[in-house]
Amino acid sequence: MNIKLEIEYDGTNYAGWQYQPNKITIQGEIEKALAQLLQKKLRITGASRTDAGVSALGQVANFEVTPLKGLSLAKLQCGLNSILPKDIWIRKISKAADEFNSRRYSKSKIYRYRIIANPSPIRQKFAWFVRYELDINKMRRAVKLFIRHNDFSLFCAAKDKNGEVDIESIIISQKRDQIDITIKANRFLYKMVRRIVGALVEIGRGHRSLDDIKKALAGEKHRSLICAPAHGLILKKVKY
Repeated sequence: MNIKLEIEYDGTNYAGWQYQPNKITIQGEIEKALAQLLQKKLRITGASRTDAGVSALGQVANFEVTPLKGLSLAKLQCGLNSILPKDIWIRKISKAADEFNSRRYSKSKIYRYRIIANPSPIRQKFAWFVRYELDINKMRRAVKLFIRHNDFSLFCAAKDKNGEVDIESIIISQKRDQIDITIKANRFLYKMVRRIVGALVEIGRGHRSLDDIKKALAGEKHRSLICAPAHGLILKKVKY
């Protein structure tokens, strides 16, 4: 039986999604809860390996298990949510096709990064407070460089042999003191979204030129770019 989970979590206190020995992770906590309920160790597969401190509204995972005797999916969902820490929530649980794999079958993922221009004790938990004035029009012009680019292996924090990424859209929206940068792509590399956001903020501040971005994407010598902090990033949705 292949079971699909849709998960929301606050990643503040976790070392990311992926299981790591001796570290508290989202995957590790869910697997621990499943082991307690089902009396067996299981490995779950997540659609996106969110970094330490990154949160999610729509993470997807799946795992295989023998048919649940006397335990319906509704009871399994209720049981998991009663055991899991309060910053992890199973929003939906369903039976998936036998061949379904949450990572391999995903068509695109949507991440949102939030920036705020004023201090806010509540909003700052999930947003980057940038005290400098940002030119949103310059940021929107810089977006075209990323949309037109395909190989991000030289741009991201960890060099990936397969750096091919198809970015479908980058939308920058502003409402009062809040700027949201929403990026949709078929896949993402390590710290890719945060490096794109960092570059856009530097462009918006007037601290970097478009030429700096071009050189960074090409792997040429350039002025160092910043990586936006993790807490402003949320995985909104995985599409299949």
